Amino acid sequence: MKITITDRYVAREIMEPFTVSLLATSVLMLIGRMVRFFDLIIAKGVSLKEVALLFLYMSPFILALAIPISVLVSVVLAFNRLSNDSEIIAMKAIGIDLSKLSRAPVCLGLVAYALTSIISFYLLPESNIALKNEFFNIIIRKTTVGVNDKAFNTFTRDITFYVDNLSQDREVMNNILIYDMRNPKMPNTIIARQGRFIVDKDNKTITLALQDGTIQQLGNDAQTIRLINFKAYDLAFSENEINPSMSSYSKNTFEMTIPELIRQYKKLKKEKEHYNSLLTDIAERFAIPFTAIIFSIIGIPLGIKSPRSGKAYGITVAVIVVLFYYIVLSSAETAGNLNIINPVIAIAMVDLFFLVIAVTLFYLVSIEKSLRFINPMTYVRKYR
Repeated sequence: MKITITDRYVAREIMEPFTVSLLATSVLMLIGRMVRFFDLIIAKGVSLKEVALLFLYMSPFILALAIPISVLVSVVLAFNRLSNDSEIIAMKAIGIDLSKLSRAPVCLGLVAYALTSIISFYLLPESNIALKNEFFNIIIRKTTVGVNDKAFNTFTRDITFYVDNLSQDREVMNNILIYDMRNPKMPNTIIARQGRFIVDKDNKTITLALQDGTIQQLGNDAQTIRLINFKAYDLAFSENEINPSMSSYSKNTFEMTIPELIRQYKKLKKEKEHYNSLLTDIAERFAIPFTAIIFSIIGIPLGIKSPRSGKAYGITVAVIVVLFYYIVLSSAETAGNLNIINPVIAIAMVDLFFLVIAVTLFYLVSIEKSLRFINPMTYVRKYR
C-alpha cells in the first residue's frame, strides 16, 4: 500500500491525541491501582526506587487496557476535528473517499493490536510474577528488618507484638508479647522467650517461629482462659494476610502464558474439575487486544457525526463506548463462568457484536446516512 499525503496528514491528526490519551489514561489507571498500596508505602516506608519498580511491573497490565482506549479516543477526536472544520467535505470533493481516509486509523488499530497482543501474551505474565516477587521482597525487608525493640510492632492488621530486645544482628527477638486477633471470638495472647522470622520465598509465606512460651486463649463462654505451654510454636502467615493489597494479584492465571493456560485447561478437563473461568481468561487474552482494531473503525463514524462540541464531546463518546464494551464483556464472563454458554464463544461474541456495529456505522457514514439514532439528545428532544 502506497502511503499518500492524505495518509500522513490523517496520521498526524491521530498521533497527538493518541499520545496524550495514552499518557493520561495510563497515569489515571496507575494512580487508581496505587491507592490500594498506600498503606504499604506509608506504613512500611517504601523508597522511591521501590515505588518506581512497582509502577514498572504494573505498566504492562495498564498498557493492555490503555492502548485500545487511546486508539478510540484519538480517532474520535481526530475525525471530529476534520469534520467540524469541513476538511472531510473538501477531501470528498477532490475524490478522497472515506475508505482512503480510514487507512491511517485502521493501520494504527493493527499496530495497537499487535503491541497489545505481545503485552497480553508475554509481558503480562512476567510482569505479574515480578510484581508479586517485588511486593514480597518489600514485605520481607520492612517486616523482618523494621522491627523495633521496646515498642509495639504491627505485623498484620490482626497481629500486634512487643519485643523487649533484639540480638545484635537483629534476627533474634527476645521476650516477646503477641496479641493475636485473627479470630475475634477467641483472641490469643502469646508470651515467648525468643522468636525469629523464617521466610519461605517459594511458597510466599513468613513464619514467626517462637520458643519457650505460653498461649492464653479465651474460652467459648468468655469466662474461662485456657493456658497452653509450648517449647516451640509457629505462627505462619501468607503473603495476602501480611499485605491484603496483593489479594487481587494472587490469581495464578495472570502469571501464565497462553501455552501454560492451555496445558492447565487440559489438565483440569482431564481431572473433570471446573475450568470455565480458565477458558474465560484464555479467551480474554485474545479478545481484549482485538478491541484496538474495532475501536479504530468505530471511532471514524462516531467522530464524523459528533456535533460541534469539541474535545469534551469526543472524549465523552469514547468513554461511553468503552464502558458499554466492558459491561457487555463482564456479562459474557458471567455467562461463561456459570456455564450458560461456552466461555470462548461468549467472549468471541462480544468482539463480533462490536465489530458488526463498527462496520455498520462506518458503512452508514460512507453513504451519507444520518446517525442521529445514536445521539442521546435526539430522544431527549423527542420526549420533551
